[in-house]
Amino acid sequence: MGVIYKILFEVKLLHEFYLTQPNGQTVFDLAAQTDRINFLFNRFARGDRDINSELRFDLPESVRKTFRDYHLKLLPSYAGCKVGVEVKRQKLPDGTVVYQPLIPLPDASNIAFLIVRKNNAWDAYTSAKMQRLTNAVYYFSNENVTGVKAYPVLSNSIPAFDASLIYEQGEQASFGLNDTRSFYIDKDGNGQWLNISGTHFVNETDRILLPLRFSYNFSAAGNITEAEMILKDKDGNAVVLSRDEYGTEKKALTFKSMAPLQKITLDFSRGDIATLPAFPADENIFYTLEVKDNNGNTSIHRFLFFNDPVNLRESWGLINMKPKVTDPAFHLLDNNGFLLTRIMPDSSMVPAPVFEIRMKSRLSFWRYIHDKKKKLKNEHPDFLFPQNNNLVSILPRPLSFTPYLLKKPDNSSYYLPNPLPFELVKTENGKQYTDIFVGASALFPLLP
Repeated sequence: MGVIYKILFEVKLLHEFYLTQPNGQTVFDLAAQTDRINFLFNRFARGDRDINSELRFDLPESVRKTFRDYHLKLLPSYAGCKVGVEVKRQKLPDGTVVYQPLIPLPDASNIAFLIVRKNNAWDAYTSAKMQRLTNAVYYFSNENVTGVKAYPVLSNSIPAFDASLIYEQGEQASFGLNDTRSFYIDKDGNGQWLNISGTHFVNETDRILLPLRFSYNFSAAGNITEAEMILKDKDGNAVVLSRDEYGTEKKALTFKSMAPLQKITLDFSRGDIATLPAFPADENIFYTLEVKDNNGNTSIHRFLFFNDPVNLRESWGLINMKPKVTDPAFHLLDNNGFLLTRIMPDSSMVPAPVFEIRMKSRLSFWRYIHDKKKKLKNEHPDFLFPQNNNLVSILPRPLSFTPYLLKKPDNSSYYLPNPLPFELVKTENGKQYTDIFVGASALFPLLP
């Protein structure tokens, strides 16, 4: 029998930017995964652009040996990728055809690959926090040591609303079961929450993967002039960060400045730190960074480290899958070591598991500006309000590659020009805008 490869699993990156219909509905309005996959298939059949235009999936040098040793293949697919494995075919007594990896996959092995940006467009339209403490990238896994997950999504659940936090435009919070909302500041300067379809989107709790040398940013408002950094393991013990020529251990880094600290560099490359992909992705390689400042405040951040800074630098995230995990719904193999894909006795095919990474588009206020800077008359009070000479949307809108219609209060469709794809988003006073230049017309008449 010749060489046989079968799909071990597939990952779909579902991005609102590419998966919005002209009527304003998105793939996240569909509750069943089969419907979401059909949605993608219809886009593929039409030749629609997808996230693979801006991203690619790469094997860093540090994991290529794993793929070679276990006869794994990383394959691109529409809006994502697949991992195939060489298998042996076997027929069970009941007639079911199953497949077993040719080289057995250890339960704790790391099947890891990077999501790499092809260009800067991705960050321009993808929802993300603007002010961040570190340059960490996203980490996605079928194991739940990073947080609670809901099958088939690889990202952590969105955190519950916290009244003590300062939210940015577009940042999400959970207000209960299937109740996810995005934050914005309205035209009167009040914080509001926008109801959104779907849940389990990529969020800041997934941004935890760091190189061993990284930057840390302080808030300008904190006026911090002194800070002590201690890295602790899962048991709360301080990690050795370096040793001098006499073997003296250093377990804390201290930073002092006459002016407020803004951005510092932390170098843990000489520390006793377990990193991916050399170590299994369990609680033993997760660390907490404890930051104490001169104001008496202590902040705690949870990270894991990847010992491949060159490849990580241009990456948006890392996908790391394990054959067997805590939640059986996320297994890649059954209890007998067979792939989940198989042919049933009635000849029907059970496909390989399809996991999802769900992404929201950046929220921006649409700002209509007359192309000769004259004052526009507001003929769309349900959607726009006047601001100086311009008209601005009352609600922020998600960016979309495909233009879509708005909904009036009676749920009827309403047309207004959409921003062009990849249009620059401007941040002004904590609010984000997309400018749309228009000429005088019946839609946009001028005031006398």
